[in-house]
Amino acid sequence: MVFSRPNLILANHLKPIYVTAYLEEVPFKRVLINGGAAVNVLPYKQMKKMCRSEDDLIPTDLTISSFSGAITRTHGILFLEVDLGSKQIILAFFVMDNTSTYGALLGRDWISQSLFMPSTLH
Repeated sequence: MVFSRPNLILANHLKPIYVTAYLEEVPFKRVLINGGAAVNVLPYKQMKKMCRSEDDLIPTDLTISSFSGAITRTHGILFLEVDLGSKQIILAFFVMDNTSTYGALLGRDWISQSLFMPSTLH
């Protein structure tokens, strides 16, 4: 099977989706929404900008495989309150060292929780 290169109109839906969200009331302008990602990711440098430290993390031995197949060890898990539009939920973020174009990555976990959670925290 041979696929031809899509024209600009057909390829428009392939662009990444970036949104503005608030994590613990800190604005993040480049939050990447990726329904193919199994976890939510917060770069280590962003955690530091939020004045959080290693002491705030829940330890884990989990490693994450990136799009390129590289395996990266996480620093730990950080639970954060996320405000995105009318949704306000608490999500687990895996904190890891990476150089990225996003301030945080929201994966399938966010999508499933935002569909079934009320708009406000209880």
